[in-house]
Amino acid sequence: MNNAAIKTFKELEKLDIKTTEDYFRKFYEVLSQTVVSIAYPSRIISIPVDHAIGNIVDRLETNIRMGKKIMAIGNGGSAAIAIHTLTDCANAGGLRTIDFMSPALLTCMSNDYGYENVFAKPIEIFADEGDILFAISSSGKSPNILKACEAAVNRGCIIVTFSGFSPDNPLRKAGYLNFYVSSTHYGFVEIAHQALIHCILDFFLSIKKSE
Repeated sequence: MNNAAIKTFKELEKLDIKTTEDYFRKFYEVLSQTVVSIAYPSRIISIPVDHAIGNIVDRLETNIRMGKKIMAIGNGGSAAIAIHTLTDCANAGGLRTIDFMSPALLTCMSNDYGYENVFAKPIEIFADEGDILFAISSSGKSPNILKACEAAVNRGCIIVTFSGFSPDNPLRKAGYLNFYVSSTHYGFVEIAHQALIHCILDFFLSIKKSE
């Protein structure tokens, strides 16, 4: 059994999950305890999830009127969520998106600037002021995601982060709005991130349709 499988097994054991009913009950608990915060230099202030999602929906409406872009980044499972996000934003939302995760671009940036800059460098090149960046990392500690947020700040972008694991992870202080999922189980954190992003887009679409 590889390390990832062992870690997953231990997490499920720690959570005392033995049945599918246990699994989904625990996931609902984790999702319902999602915290959204605005980060200040000396403290983190929590705000209601509904308020935060409404705020992002408003930003998306402004974004589409001004011709701004949506960017989304992540590693591994979070990269899959990011790509899914960009696809739905473009197809269902009619939003302009830009994908930094094509194999050619990833390997080029990684080879020339190091993996820690694999997203930061394209953001420096392509991002415009007012673009929105969804930065997704289960641990909230991935160096390339953190450096990408720094680059996005320098470009005047609006950053929305999605993290989990430790409540003091650095990504929680990197965004305009920061969604934190209180779990150390990769599956729960990743599914919660996907659900939250779907919720944002679904509410955006419902408002857009009513206009």
